[in-house]
Amino acid sequence: MRAYEIRVVLVRTIYERNVGATSRAMSNMGASQLILVDPKCEITFTAQQSAASGQEALQNRKVYANWEEFYKNEPADSIRIGMTARDGKGRMSSPLPETLAELKNSHPLFKRESENPIVIHLFLGPEDWGLSADDVKDCHHCCSIPTYGQNASLNLAQAALLTMFIVRQTWGGQTTRLEGQQLQRRKQKRPDDIFPESSLRIWLEEMGFDLSKRKMNVFTVLKRMMLQNVPSQKEYRILEIVLQQSTRKLRELKELKNSSKSS
Repeated sequence: MRAYEIRVVLVRTIYERNVGATSRAMSNMGASQLILVDPKCEITFTAQQSAASGQEALQNRKVYANWEEFYKNEPADSIRIGMTARDGKGRMSSPLPETLAELKNSHPLFKRESENPIVIHLFLGPEDWGLSADDVKDCHHCCSIPTYGQNASLNLAQAALLTMFIVRQTWGGQTTRLEGQQLQRRKQKRPDDIFPESSLRIWLEEMGFDLSKRKMNVFTVLKRMMLQNVPSQKEYRILEIVLQQSTRKLRELKELKNSSKSS
């Protein structure tokens, strides 16, 4: 599938904290292009606080005074989706997941070969009434986020996060690998990545532990604990060195005791 770029467009936003929180949500979803059209708030320290660790989109935001400026400067061949919880004349709203799935299979931009990513503009309206008819007249689609309670209206930043998440779930993307989630490393072990099972067993026996119980003993417990943390190749080598060196020290100590007894 051809690569795509998410651009979030906040229209006449009233509260700067929602602009900051949207920037943070964008950092979660791998989007960096934040666009403000006719904002009704100043961007101050409050927005920066709300953005927390997701400052990039906020700091690099583009601001357009009106739609004329927006369409003059933004790509004309983008896919423009207006997010709205209201149906009305000229804006038949459809569920976002269904619309995205259909676009993925049928939109000509996805079939066109190009090194440039497809730009998708996601329009989100002000906190009081949402997008107006004039805001969505040049959108290709009006979509809603599925909800399961009586209240279909979402907080602006939450709506932005859910919208981007649905796009990523439908069109794909590289998910974030959290610390500890090293599944590929576990699948692609090389010979020197192997757990030092023999060294651990010898070390425990030298320490005087009974490893004769097959189901549960100190060896099986330690091995399980260590493997659950998915050690790196370097960590495996350090563990091997520690086990082998401590085993040698234990044997030297036993030999020293035996020689002292015999003398």
